[in-house]
Amino acid sequence: MGLVSDASIRILTDSTADVPPDIARRLRITVVPAYIQIGLQSYRDVPWDSEAGPGLSRRAFYEQLPAMPVFPTTAVPPAYEFAAAYRRLAEEEHADTVIAIVVSALLSGMYNVARLAVQDAPHHLRVHVVDSGQVTMGLGWIVIAAAEAAAKGKSVEEILVLVEGMRRRVRVYAMLDTLDYLRRSGRVGWVRAMAAQVLHIKPLLEVVDGEVRDVGRVRSRRRAIERLLALLRSLGPLERLALLHTYPVDIEAFRERLGEFFPQEQIVTVPVTTIIGAHVGPGGLGLAAVRAN
Repeated sequence: MGLVSDASIRILTDSTADVPPDIARRLRITVVPAYIQIGLQSYRDVPWDSEAGPGLSRRAFYEQLPAMPVFPTTAVPPAYEFAAAYRRLAEEEHADTVIAIVVSALLSGMYNVARLAVQDAPHHLRVHVVDSGQVTMGLGWIVIAAAEAAAKGKSVEEILVLVEGMRRRVRVYAMLDTLDYLRRSGRVGWVRAMAAQVLHIKPLLEVVDGEVRDVGRVRSRRRAIERLLALLRSLGPLERLALLHTYPVDIEAFRERLGEFFPQEQIVTVPVTTIIGAHVGPGGLGLAAVRAN
């Protein structure tokens, strides 16, 4: 795992990828932050080993979310922030190619903004913008694999083929403590149509090809966890696995059970970006898995 890229290809993503900061630094992955608006205050979505803004960590965000008088809103960064990142990679890191892999275009305007910014990139820089069809570490695993391939000297064509293959093998599952936040966000059409009386049900969701799908509803957290494990078991052998959560939640017992499917020491634990957390709420658990090739 001691890869350090000296190639002329650089990988860029947005902060919803949830790439662990140490991995992003080691693989020289550029992360363009999204924004979250809480009342009159706007915060940059920064790596989860630092503060998300003045006095707001991810833990604090999730703990305060239920009592926030105004529902938080999220926003993509302006195009000039992507353009500035492209220029920096070309001028300071001497990249001749950037592969920008971003959150699902069906769930965010990030893809369109990243493409718009290409017109302000240096003329000699080739930029490939890729819709991952994924969120959080579903996107993150694709980004990490692409950066590892770039560090090994793979060509642009080889990396793009790898990314497309990863898209087909990545699965993201989530257990929400309530549907209320997703319903209020208005981002998922079928949630808006659900009756209010089912909001106390523990919903289970899957992200596939950029769409959020309902894969089950149970009446207790214990049953929801069992269902998550059953979904993971159905994938067969795994290549990568991340445990996702939105504070406050006890993850240790759940993490131990994941040892049935994947080596404990290789499981990455990720507190989910506030950008996604604003829509799913606190107390959530999830998995981002890559099926073995």
